[in-house]
Amino acid sequence: MRINLFKNAFGAALCFSLMACSDDSSDGSKISGTEENADEDIVAVENMDLAGISQKGPFVTGSVVTLQELNGITLNQTGKSFKGSIKSDKGDFVIAGIDLSSQYAVLEASGYYRDEITGKKSPGPITLRAITDLSNRKTVNINLLTHLEYDRVMFLVDKKKRSIAKAKAQAEKEIFDIFGIDGEIVESEDLNIFKPGDANAALLAVSVLMQSDVDVGGLTERIGNFSIALAEEGVWDDAETKAKIADWACDADLNGNLLDIRKNVEGWKYSDSIPPFEKYVTKFWWDNYGLGACNKKNDGEVQKNINKLSELYEGRFTCENGHWIVLNDDKDDDDDDVVESSSSKVNPFVSSSSVSSSSVQYAESVPVIPGELSFLDEFVDSYNGYMEFGEGQQKDWFAGKNMFAQNRDSVLAMLADTLNVYGFEYAGKVFNDSLNEKYTYDDSSVVYQKESKGQTYKVYITPYYYTYIFGFSYASDLRYDLKIAVIKDGFEEQETVDRYSLRFESDFSEELSFMNEYFIVENKNSENVIVSYKTLVSYNDDSLTTHWQLAKGVGETWAGKDVNKYEDWNETNKQLEIFEQALVKEGFEKTGEEPNESDTWAKANLPVDEDIIWKTYEKETDKAKYKVVCYASVAGAGGTIASFQLAYFADVYTQYKVR
Repeated sequence: MRINLFKNAFGAALCFSLMACSDDSSDGSKISGTEENADEDIVAVENMDLAGISQKGPFVTGSVVTLQELNGITLNQTGKSFKGSIKSDKGDFVIAGIDLSSQYAVLEASGYYRDEITGKKSPGPITLRAITDLSNRKTVNINLLTHLEYDRVMFLVDKKKRSIAKAKAQAEKEIFDIFGIDGEIVESEDLNIFKPGDANAALLAVSVLMQSDVDVGGLTERIGNFSIALAEEGVWDDAETKAKIADWACDADLNGNLLDIRKNVEGWKYSDSIPPFEKYVTKFWWDNYGLGACNKKNDGEVQKNINKLSELYEGRFTCENGHWIVLNDDKDDDDDDVVESSSSKVNPFVSSSSVSSSSVQYAESVPVIPGELSFLDEFVDSYNGYMEFGEGQQKDWFAGKNMFAQNRDSVLAMLADTLNVYGFEYAGKVFNDSLNEKYTYDDSSVVYQKESKGQTYKVYITPYYYTYIFGFSYASDLRYDLKIAVIKDGFEEQETVDRYSLRFESDFSEELSFMNEYFIVENKNSENVIVSYKTLVSYNDDSLTTHWQLAKGVGETWAGKDVNKYEDWNETNKQLEIFEQALVKEGFEKTGEEPNESDTWAKANLPVDEDIIWKTYEKETDKAKYKVVCYASVAGAGGTIASFQLAYFADVYTQYKVR
């Protein structure tokens, strides 16, 4: 991820901490023995086994935990350290046999963690610290709060002559004040996001808010900047970042993503009860927008977002049943004009069931989509499937669109915003109900919903990576599929996931298996690279069609157009003829032959001035209709267009009659 950001942000925070640690008090007295703790003595620690939990979300197995001894007078690191490791994905650790000259120490956990927002392991590592007094404890938890308070604690101890205990209490209160959290202060080393209690809920809320919409590098930069800003003044005045977090929190709150986060944390199965962190996340964006509390006293009241840095500045909110929600200015349902949805700012893009009791129509007979949904036409390449349940009580259309990488984010965002404009409200995520689960981001579909005139309209958006072939290289662009459902009131929606989808085909049908013999990977070495592949290019469960592509390299690779490769060209065509003879032997009939005029790139890089000829063979059985288009050509080899290799290809199209 953002390695440089990680190093810079964390390095800046660490540098500040080390400077604070290295300065003795001006009068030479011991830092740990200020007036507030003059009676406290330096206490040696002997043969201690220290336990704890490391959490952002919990650090994963194998993450490293280090304890550094601090000098009891200066609080400088002495260089003496002890190491342990995370024993399980719960984040728990034990450091055994600790011997220290004083009770003061710094613990540091480094590694990957479980991300509360996604529920998955983080794509990059992070480092968190905790300063602690071990005189009266044998457990120390390392978490985001112990890390955020660290530089502030060191400053208060060094410059303000606070005891460590009082410095930590003050720093924790200041952090909670920044996030609008009220409540009893508990020592940060005792907090645990899997335990009940408001303080633990506050820790989880702070962790969720700081992560919000950034990756590991962004999070590391954010907490580094926070720590430095907090250190001297006890405040964090980065209004722009606060507004970004508040906008994210507003969306997450109103579109149900906080429930997704709760399910993520519960899904790790480390606790039966996750503390109520949501109330602090909600209060943060309420306070940031200047809305204040929402309760019975002001129920029905309308307020504007007064934060000029917010993307929702001057947006109107109404207090309803104890919660601020976006004011719904929709017109009457009978008005067919375009209306502004109450969820116009909800845009998340920046189940196991077989089909039963349904009638299915395929691509060539898909009914026209209802007029009120025709605005979706510009967002799809085609409507390629249709299903009907309950004699028309539920109608489902299926469509898809391919996009180039540079367009993918903007197209998805535009689609979501357009749905908002046409009155569709974001309804959260569901376990993927598309027909392309194999390549989805997180096995889920985003759902937008609208109710009008006795019907519910739903649009399921499922983004996934579409892999295609560029010469002998593979590339991925974004594709999304839409499932559009129209359900009459009173009818229970039926799922449309088909676990027997053609996408799960791992090989040809038995009737085509003979082809494998002609596309086997042969000897490969550094001097003579021979490439072969077979891939499922596309499938359509509605028309029961698949498209496989096979290729077999012949001869060596070369750079540039090389007329000396004429013999390889002859050999390529010879191998293609052998494959064609096998097709005829298996009952395929040659039905066409024509030059390929479209692939000018391949023709330009042939070693000879000859056309690329497409030859078509077809066969029909009780099971399917088959069409094979085979040809000899040239393609980029080794993932670069600077080198080439001759090959013969076969595009195999199947239309099944039965499943």
